[in-house]
Amino acid sequence: MAPEINYQPARDGYPMAARVWRQTNASVRVILIHGIVSHSGWYLRSCQHLADNAIEVHALDRRGSGLCFRDRGDSSHVDQWIQDFDDYLDGLSCQLPTVVLGVSWGGKLAALLAARQSINRRRNKSALAGVGLICPGIYAYQQVSLTKQWMVRMATWGGLGNQRVPIPLREPALFTQSSFYKTYIQDDPFTLRKITVRFAVADLELNRLVRACAEQIQIPMFLMLAGQERIVDNDRTRMYWDRVASPQKAIVEYPDAAHTLEFEPDPRKYLHDLHTHIMQLIHT
Repeated sequence: MAPEINYQPARDGYPMAARVWRQTNASVRVILIHGIVSHSGWYLRSCQHLADNAIEVHALDRRGSGLCFRDRGDSSHVDQWIQDFDDYLDGLSCQLPTVVLGVSWGGKLAALLAARQSINRRRNKSALAGVGLICPGIYAYQQVSLTKQWMVRMATWGGLGNQRVPIPLREPALFTQSSFYKTYIQDDPFTLRKITVRFAVADLELNRLVRACAEQIQIPMFLMLAGQERIVDNDRTRMYWDRVASPQKAIVEYPDAAHTLEFEPDPRKYLHDLHTHIMQLIHT
């Protein structure tokens, strides 16, 4: 079943794109948030697997990424990412338990959403049933030094916020050991290569907020880590996970896998685990 491509306006009118697998008999909805360089098209295999198991799936493209062509690689502040998520969820008509999956960079936003209980309090619709963090970039090896953080902030204050800088994840081998998917990443026209200075400053603020919020997270969660990781600092991520206050949390590790679990030569165990843990979240 091929996904629909939907565009839904955010509160400022920006057309937010999503790949959607609709189900007439779904008992749960999954909303996927992708990484900093990726887009919803990277995750077709897992989304299709979930859809084949009667889950309604919405794979969002972040503002300025993937099929969101306007203002590429730009965002003005952390609240804009949260508002875009809220606006998309508000636009869904069917009430279903909702699980958020955050992949890589998307794991940072997903964890912050889990901590912001206002998401649940404000809605007459289904509250978040849980969150899955898939190789989340809460702590990454490619950290921005304090000097560069100061320079980035100074550039914004100096009116250079719309200037674009390269994302320091240029090597496809950081994401996968698969030759096929290395070529796919290298040649993919929708992969994001640069972000604005304004986006970089917002991302620094996202790091600060998400690293401080672990003790606030109370909803059910699961975490998946890749053993051959070259982007995420797994040791610091496990320490963060120990701080998460949720009474229901599970961790799954794949010792031989690289960062993008989707791109493993045989992802069947990952796909099975993903479905299993989503269903466990909603049956808590």
